[in-house]
Amino acid sequence: MPLVSIITPVLNCGRMVENYIRHIHAQTYERIELLIIDGGSSDDTITILKLSDAKINFWVSAPDNGIYDAMNKGIDMARGDWLFFSGVDDSFIHPEILETVFLNSEIPDCIQLICGNIIRSDGKKITSRFNRQLYMKNTMPHQGVFYRRDLFDHYRYTGSGKHGPGRFYQISGDYHLNLFLYRCGARHQYIDLTIMQCGQGKSMAGNFRGYWEEILIRHQLLGHTTSILFDGLTLLRYLRQRCRPKLTVEKR
Repeated sequence: MPLVSIITPVLNCGRMVENYIRHIHAQTYERIELLIIDGGSSDDTITILKLSDAKINFWVSAPDNGIYDAMNKGIDMARGDWLFFSGVDDSFIHPEILETVFLNSEIPDCIQLICGNIIRSDGKKITSRFNRQLYMKNTMPHQGVFYRRDLFDHYRYTGSGKHGPGRFYQISGDYHLNLFLYRCGARHQYIDLTIMQCGQGKSMAGNFRGYWEEILIRHQLLGHTTSILFDGLTLLRYLRQRCRPKLTVEKR
């Protein structure tokens, strides 16, 4: 029974944190550690974390440089064999989901990513695809992917200092991770299973920064020549989203 580390960045989420902790502990799978990384909340989040201390394996509250900086902190402290990244407004589809993945599925030792499906806040089902479709956009929401711990022995989400050059991505850091792993030839296994119902979180919809980060990541990992065609498709997706009602909710 591998240990699964669930890493959750939070910021000013109040009572949502209490409900989220209760939801995680409703899982029937016993080998779970929960890590909550707070970005310096000014509401009652810290009070709730202190009251729930016995139910959290690790938590910290300190200012950070965004969601991916918080995820890096969680990676540094995680002890699990598999890492899973979740938002405080995300929820597993049913209490047996981790048991189904790690007890009832055959996962060879060579597999480094376990990919499943999610349901977005608008009700649309997203199927994870770890293939060349990643050249065009992120096709693997982190709420549908379990990452083997050793993938992070030499990787952190792009940031400053020991975590790499440049600024942290604010929206598309998971695209950098997934495209990087695909280019490195990481081995994956797809399970036709819906893992999570996702909250709204920080969406790319209508937000040019997310699309711009996607372009920068592609040029960094694929090179300029390969990226140009896909850049045009990214801009078309952005323009299409601008014509739709905004669904973005700014929270971690």
